[in-house]
Amino acid sequence: MSRESPIPVHGMKEPFSNIYLAPLGAEKTGRPAYEVSQAHRHDYYYCVLLEQGDAAFEVDFQPVQLTDQSLFLSYPGQLHRLVSARLERGWYLAFAPTLLDEPLRDILEQCLSEVVLLPLVPAQSARFCALLQQAYPIYADTNQLFRQSILQALVRAFLYQVAAAYLAGEKLALGTHSARQLELTKAVKQLLRQPATALRRPAELAATLCVSASYLNDTIRAVTGFSVTYHLQQAVMREAQRLLVTPELSVNEVAYQLQFDDAKYFNRLFRKVVGTSPGAFRKRGEMAR
Repeated sequence: MSRESPIPVHGMKEPFSNIYLAPLGAEKTGRPAYEVSQAHRHDYYYCVLLEQGDAAFEVDFQPVQLTDQSLFLSYPGQLHRLVSARLERGWYLAFAPTLLDEPLRDILEQCLSEVVLLPLVPAQSARFCALLQQAYPIYADTNQLFRQSILQALVRAFLYQVAAAYLAGEKLALGTHSARQLELTKAVKQLLRQPATALRRPAELAATLCVSASYLNDTIRAVTGFSVTYHLQQAVMREAQRLLVTPELSVNEVAYQLQFDDAKYFNRLFRKVVGTSPGAFRKRGEMAR
C-alpha cells in the first residue's frame, strides 16, 4: 500500500485574507535558507516581482532565471527550490487559490506554459510595483477599516494586470491559430493541471471536452507541435519525478500512487519520457543535494 508523499508541502504563512505580501530586501547573493533551498511544494500560488537583482530557481526540475524587471509566478503543487538569490528591490506575494474569482482562475489555469515568467518593460514594472506598494500599507495596518476587502481587491487588480501581460505575449506567439483551437488547447492545459491520475487516456480527455479524440489530437498538435498523448504522459511523469525526489516511497509505490497497475510499464514509460530509469533519476537527485 502506498504512503503519503514525503515531499514537504508548505502552507500560507499568513492566513489573513489568504494573502502574504512582503517587500524584497537588499540581501546579497548567498546560500538561501534551508527551507527554500530544498525541494518542496506550496499549497498556494506565489509570485516574485523583481525590480532589481537576480534569482535562480528550479521548478519541476527545469531552471528558471529572474533578472531585473521580471515577474515569476508559481502554481500550487509545483516542486521547486531556490538555488541563489540577489533580491535588491521588488516584492514577494503569496495567495491562496480561493482568492481568485472564476475568470482569473481560468486564465491562470489555462496558461500554455508550465512556468509563468514575464520580462517587463520599465512602464509595466513600475505599474505592477505601484499596485503592490499601494496594497502593502493596508496589509501591514491591522487597524485599517475594511482591510480585508481593500487588500483582496488590490491584489486581484495586480493579478489581472499580470494575466493581461501574459495573454498579450501569448497572443503574439500564437496569433496564427483560430480562437477555437486556442480555446480547446487552453481547456486541455487546465485539465492537465488537475491531479496527474485524473485523466490518463486521450479518449477520456476528448469525452470530457465533448469532442472526438481525432479532432482533439489534430488541434493540440497544430497549436503545440505535440500530440495529446505526449502532453498526458508529460503530466504524469512530471508528478512521478516529484514523488521520486525523496526515498520514502519506493519506485513501485510511486507507480502505485500514480495508478499504474504494472510497475514494469511505469518504468518503461518513465525511461521513454524522462530519458532515464526512475532509480537512476532518484540517484541523480541524491547526488545533486
